Amino acid sequence: MAAAGCVLFVLLQGARMTARYLSPAINDQDALSLTVAPLAGVEANIYNDIWNAVICQSLHPGVKLEEIALSEIYGVSRTVIRKVLVIMEQEGVVSLPLNRGAYVALPSPRDALELCEVVSAMCAYIVGKLADQPGNITSEQREKLALHVRAEKEAGELHTIRRLHMEHGTLLALIYGNLVLAAQLERATSRLALALSAYQGVTGNISTVEYTTGLNQLIFDGKKAEALQTVTAAVDRARKSMRFGAADGSINLKAILGKG
Repeated sequence: MAAAGCVLFVLLQGARMTARYLSPAINDQDALSLTVAPLAGVEANIYNDIWNAVICQSLHPGVKLEEIALSEIYGVSRTVIRKVLVIMEQEGVVSLPLNRGAYVALPSPRDALELCEVVSAMCAYIVGKLADQPGNITSEQREKLALHVRAEKEAGELHTIRRLHMEHGTLLALIYGNLVLAAQLERATSRLALALSAYQGVTGNISTVEYTTGLNQLIFDGKKAEALQTVTAAVDRARKSMRFGAADGSINLKAILGKG
C-alpha cells in the first residue's frame, strides 16, 4: 500500500465507529431518515468511518481521499468507494473535482460565513417553534434530551464536545418533527464543522454542557426570546473564532508592519 494509503488506513482505523452519531438519543432510524441515500453493510461502514474521521478532524479539509487505498482498506471495488464518495459530495463533506480524485471538502471563507448565517437561522427557527409550545414536547422527548445531556457531561475531549453540540441541534430538529429541516441542518452543521477545522483560530470558545442544559430549560419554560438569544449567540461565537488569511497563503508585510 502506498504511503498515503497507509496514513489513510491508520486514520480510518482510529476513527472506526460504524455508528454515525455519538449521542445515544439519536438512533439508527433517525440516521437513515437524514442521509441523502440510505446505505447498508460495508457501504454504511465506509460512509460512517470517513464521516467520523472528518468530523473528528482526523481527516482535515483539503486532504486527498485515495480511492485505491480505500478499496484496499475495505476490500471492495472502486465502484463501491465512488458510490459512497458521490453521496458524501452531495452532502458537502467530500469534493470531487473533475478528473482529480476525491478530497475532504474545504469551505471557502465566504462559505464559512454563510454557513454561520444559515445554521443560526435554522436553529433559531427550530428553537423558537419548540419554545412557542413547550407542552407539545413529550415526556419521551424530554428523556431523550436528558440522555443527550448526560452524554455531554461524560465527554471530555474537545472534538467530542463539538460533535455532541452539533448533534443537539439535530436532536431538537427531530423533536420538532420536520425531517427535511433536520437533514438540512445536519448538513449545514457538518459543513460548518469543516469550516471551523480549517479556519478556527480560537478553540476555547466551545460551549460547555451548561449551554445545552440552559437552552433545554429555556425551551421547556417557554422563554422564547432568551432561548433565541442563547442559540444565536453560540453560533456568533463560532463565527468570531474564525480567522481568514489570504487565499493563496500570501501576506502583505508592508500593510501588516505599517510600512505600506
